[in-house]
Amino acid sequence: MNQTVSALDGLLHEAGPLLLGLCSNALIGVYVIQDDRFVFVNPRLAELFGYSQQQLCSGMGPRELTAPRDHDMVRREIHRRIEGDSHSSHYAFRGVRQDGSELDVEVFGVSTRFGARPAIIGMLLDVSERTAAERAVQDQLQFITRLIDTIPNPVFYKDETGRYIGCNSAFEQYLGKARSELIGRTVFDISPPDLAARYQAADQALFDDRGTQVYETQVVYGDGSRHEVMFYKATFDKADGSLGGLVGLMLDISERKRMEQAIWHEANYDALTGLPNLRLLRDSLAKELERARRKNSNLALLFIDLDRFKEVNDTLGHLMGDQLLKQAAERIRAVVRSSDTVSRQGGDEFVVILPDISDAQAAALVAGKIIRLLGLPFLLGSNQVYVSASIGIALCPDDSTQLETLVSFADQAMYAAKAAGRNGFSFFTPSLQVEAQRRQQVGNSLRHALRDNHFEAYYQPIIALDSGRAVKAEALLRWRHPEQGVLLPGDFIAVAEEIGMIGDIGNLVFQQTLELLEAWPGGQVSINISPRQFISGDCRHWLQEIAARQLPAGCLAVEITEGLLLDERPLVVNTLLGFHQAGVEVSIDDFGTGYSAMSYLKKFNIDYLKIDRSFIAGLARDNTDHAIAEAVIAMAHKLGMRVIAEGVETEAQRQLLLEAGCDYAQGYLFARPMPRQDFIDFIRSSQCRVAAGGND
Repeated sequence: MNQTVSALDGLLHEAGPLLLGLCSNALIGVYVIQDDRFVFVNPRLAELFGYSQQQLCSGMGPRELTAPRDHDMVRREIHRRIEGDSHSSHYAFRGVRQDGSELDVEVFGVSTRFGARPAIIGMLLDVSERTAAERAVQDQLQFITRLIDTIPNPVFYKDETGRYIGCNSAFEQYLGKARSELIGRTVFDISPPDLAARYQAADQALFDDRGTQVYETQVVYGDGSRHEVMFYKATFDKADGSLGGLVGLMLDISERKRMEQAIWHEANYDALTGLPNLRLLRDSLAKELERARRKNSNLALLFIDLDRFKEVNDTLGHLMGDQLLKQAAERIRAVVRSSDTVSRQGGDEFVVILPDISDAQAAALVAGKIIRLLGLPFLLGSNQVYVSASIGIALCPDDSTQLETLVSFADQAMYAAKAAGRNGFSFFTPSLQVEAQRRQQVGNSLRHALRDNHFEAYYQPIIALDSGRAVKAEALLRWRHPEQGVLLPGDFIAVAEEIGMIGDIGNLVFQQTLELLEAWPGGQVSINISPRQFISGDCRHWLQEIAARQLPAGCLAVEITEGLLLDERPLVVNTLLGFHQAGVEVSIDDFGTGYSAMSYLKKFNIDYLKIDRSFIAGLARDNTDHAIAEAVIAMAHKLGMRVIAEGVETEAQRQLLLEAGCDYAQGYLFARPMPRQDFIDFIRSSQCRVAAGGND
């Protein structure tokens, strides 16, 4: 107590110098107010407001230094201090300088007595810079708060213990609760336990390493629905460098996941049947082959092709064809085990993987069941339709353990089943590989033959039966093979179609035929056109080339198969109609061996029907063949078409056809196919004989 009194006595003794020092402070303004007037201001205060000490102490008071909006507040604060209120030690207001500019000030004032009357003594600080900085921080915080609140994705903040300290509006919507209900809670309070444990583990890993974190997971929305999300998180530090917590953003990727799944499904599954497509089949086969190698087990690969499907598709339409494919897929799946894979490779081809089979007999048993099921009638709308199946089987490890090789072997075996008469199955054998290699060699040789000009068109005369004159001809391709001699189309045309060369070969025959027609005025040559040539558009330029050589369009005739009439693709239809409208006549080759609808014969204005040689061969000894030939001739004439008989080899056949009213005939009875110059010589000789009154 004595020490305190002693210190106070010392202060009182030094009060004068201390007060003088305080009032001379260059940083703090000091003032004394009495009767709302300044009775004293120090130089610093006068300087802050742009006045002199004399000006301020000559009748001016706090009101003149206060912004109008703060007048009432300053008046109240001064009154409190005059009244001795010690609870309000300081306050802030907006000051006004002599030049009208404003500044932020903070005042610390207490009541006192001056000249035995109440007064206020205080200090005034210029806090403009601090206030501006605080205001800038506040504005920035407000901006950031508004910005985060407008982010459409949920944003949240957690402290270093993992408790929520804030979020944005999107997080409130996701949670289904106000943010006030979130503050101070943990993930275990708002999420299912399994998910909460996952979130907490991720948070702890982030806190341990500090930095950023991105991962996919699930969340449960306030409505109970589960969503796939991507979390983006980052830690933040306190001012002292210690861990402050984390901020996180949640991106809902549910729709993206659904789209990715849809895209994946579309890329790997057949849209029509729902079966795995070729891409997924190859992935599955690779896995099953690897599994078979590890387990030393057997595997069978079945290639299934629907026989006569195109006829159904063409006659009943693609919608009915699609229905048949879906029903066929269901029947195949009904046969196999759940562990087996059924795939649609494309078109009317299906593939089955049979892992873990005991032996080849087990594969044959499955193939037999599939053939029997697919042989049952299909009900397509009001139509009952029958098809069959040809199946090729390749075995692992007996035939091969390699994916590509096994696929190739099963494909070869399927074609062997078709060649054997269809509606059956065939196992791969080495001889099939030999045949495949032969086709490959033929394909390579075909390319060389086209390059080296080894193809030549031969011409077989077509005779008018009523006059015996050679009035038409058919162009027939021959391959002058350097080692095997002259080859017929049956030896190579199928391979040419497989490797896409039929268009080039067809154009070669066309060009050689134009050269013949230039030397045979008034003649007509028919050229066989492959369906692939129509589909690819390889023959669309023929009319322009005929015109360029100044030949009549009628000098050319085209021969097509019956099946082509059923192809409703615009390119095929328009090309056929274009030929007819230009004057090029159209023949149906091998009529009676395929499937024709009479309406199509009329629709495309067919000019000729060619009776297949299989009916002509038995014409003289088989009443059925005779009746068929007569019926075709009569029908064609009723429809305004003419008839050509193929393969006429005997005089008896010629006579019967003549009696039946057949218009034209071709065959060995009249002449064999011959090279261009030989044909020209034949025509000239024939014309001379006819002119002399002879008969061919």
